[in-house]
Amino acid sequence: MKKILSILAAFCLLAGCNDFVDVVPKGNTIPETVDDLGKMMADGGMSMTNPLASFSYCINFIDAYSDDYTASETPASVLYDVHRNTSMYVNTLTWADYIFSVAEEDFNWDGLYKSNYVTNYVLANIDRVEDGVDYERNEVKGQALVHRAMNYFLLVNLYGKQYNAATADTDLGVPLILEPDINNSYPRETVGKIYEQLIGDLTEAVSLLAVDVPEYNNVPGRATAYALRARVYLWMQDYDNAYADATEALKLRSEITDYNTLSQMMPGIPAYGINGYSTIPQTNPEILYSRYRTERSTYCYSQKMLDIIDQENDLRYTLFYGAYPDAGLLDPMSWTRIHHSGIDVSEVWLTKAEAALRKSSPNIAEAIEALDYVRDRRYKNQNYTAAPTDPDALLTEILNERRREIVFTEMSFLDHKRQNADPKTARPMERTVWGETYTMPVDDPRWQLPIPLNVMQYNPTWEQNER
Repeated sequence: MKKILSILAAFCLLAGCNDFVDVVPKGNTIPETVDDLGKMMADGGMSMTNPLASFSYCINFIDAYSDDYTASETPASVLYDVHRNTSMYVNTLTWADYIFSVAEEDFNWDGLYKSNYVTNYVLANIDRVEDGVDYERNEVKGQALVHRAMNYFLLVNLYGKQYNAATADTDLGVPLILEPDINNSYPRETVGKIYEQLIGDLTEAVSLLAVDVPEYNNVPGRATAYALRARVYLWMQDYDNAYADATEALKLRSEITDYNTLSQMMPGIPAYGINGYSTIPQTNPEILYSRYRTERSTYCYSQKMLDIIDQENDLRYTLFYGAYPDAGLLDPMSWTRIHHSGIDVSEVWLTKAEAALRKSSPNIAEAIEALDYVRDRRYKNQNYTAAPTDPDALLTEILNERRREIVFTEMSFLDHKRQNADPKTARPMERTVWGETYTMPVDDPRWQLPIPLNVMQYNPTWEQNER
């Protein structure tokens, strides 16, 4: 193969070399086969061969943007000063106008776009290279499409408005970059255009991927493509298609762990581990699509979250949530249970439950059946209140179960933001930390994170999100 200095060296993706995406995986060959491109994604943090590698960027710290969580209020705890004195945490917890200064990088924005550069490079070259030995052409292409779709789903929902069919074609999202061009400049695309791309990428991925469920969860198969498209349709309030795709995904991968079979290694201290629970994200049987998170959430449940948790019977609470006094962590935290920016099988079940209830021909019995599949495996000996049959009350219970399940990730915030699109489920956020109360009404512009100030500095024609 031809040698070059660095086929994917540091580069400038937007005009002005603004560090928008300035570091990508480096290699020393020009890709000539499908294997080369497959390995490029592996080297770029999207490992298809190493089950212990992080395959793509995972969102960090945005869990604290949801008022389901709060900061340490215990001065003796090691996290108290961290939460009070780290600007990123303070700005997130108080819903400040800007989380990062112009001198700081927003690593979530940067990480997702760096990941996208790799997928775009693969997709730009996959049809021209020769066949490989270890990688199949359609599989590599389909996997890249799923990775890119997940990246843009996170980007548009963090930095753009919630999808609204009436305004999606004018609401600003994020730059939609579909080529590995280091010299071009890109405008902010509309939310509608990005969702159109998400559906297109995932539909193509479904047609390309022959492997339903790969050996490792960080490699997307057809089940992942269906599950992610179900999530996208749910965010679009297209419940018929969300139901159809969730159903297809669950035909391919449906099992979740029964937490009644688990136990704490050190009773009362979940930080020591859980017997029977796999802590390897890429092989954990509950995870459909794993995006490994390197840092643990350091927040605790807010009172409003505790109000919807059965603290005696909910095994997610009794097994995984608690303090760790030996390490100076005096506030309860979530331990051992894997939190990541991917998709758990349980989320697909709850998507099916909600979509079955809200689709054009609602099916209450099927909604309850999907809800109870999750609850049977999350509560002590199925000890939970029977689901109501009234549609509005049932919807509330499904959404609350979803809140209890997708905890300590960016999805807690994004799911809340999604629910604000429906007046029946919209609710403001409020949090009291360190003696001050902060609020974010349903129509507050801060539901959209600001475009990073250091990026705006090099793109003065862009419109910043309203603050």
